[in-house]
Amino acid sequence: MKYFYITLFLFILCVCSLNAQNLSTIVFVDKDGHQFADGSTIIVNTAEENDFGEMVLHSGLYVKNLTAGNAGVRVHFNVQTLDNGLFQICFPIACITKSETGVFETGSDLMTASEQRDLQTEWTPQTYGKCIVTYQIELMNQLPGFPPQFEPQEMGPQVTVVYEYADPAGINTSHTESQAEVFAVYSADGRQLVTPQHGLNIVHMSDGRFVKIYMK
Repeated sequence: MKYFYITLFLFILCVCSLNAQNLSTIVFVDKDGHQFADGSTIIVNTAEENDFGEMVLHSGLYVKNLTAGNAGVRVHFNVQTLDNGLFQICFPIACITKSETGVFETGSDLMTASEQRDLQTEWTPQTYGKCIVTYQIELMNQLPGFPPQFEPQEMGPQVTVVYEYADPAGINTSHTESQAEVFAVYSADGRQLVTPQHGLNIVHMSDGRFVKIYMK
């Protein structure tokens, strides 16, 4: 009987170890491959102008396969807050655009060994505000046959991205947080400005935050 319990304990320990290993086989990283811990929150407050003259905030998230073989993957995303504009994700192969909050998922695809793929997520605001999205990786098993079909295996790590598009004057149309006042405004080379200028501005808020704002 003693040996039975020892064997059972070792089996449970092995299963837990395998689960922990599986959860870390596909992870979120930045463009340089630095891994984000499960449950991380990322603040994105730098807007860039795209080819259509729209201001866009990119998450900068990538998905990386840490295994030595192919791995099936898809991403679940929960758009918790979307004050205005459009949210888009182009992963793993198709683009999905949303103008409303809700819980959604991407299609599935195989990632090769050590592959790092851009999540290609962005928020295109129409005015100042906030967009909050939680992303979670799901590992998938590829089934035999053609065209490729996948079945869920297990859920992996998740991260939350808070996109903030703020007015340098301190006016923010987001209803999700109290407004902070502008303490000082600086140019990209560190010169203090009386008012925001065209191009990149670094705004020191009264709550201690430094926010990068691009003005047309």
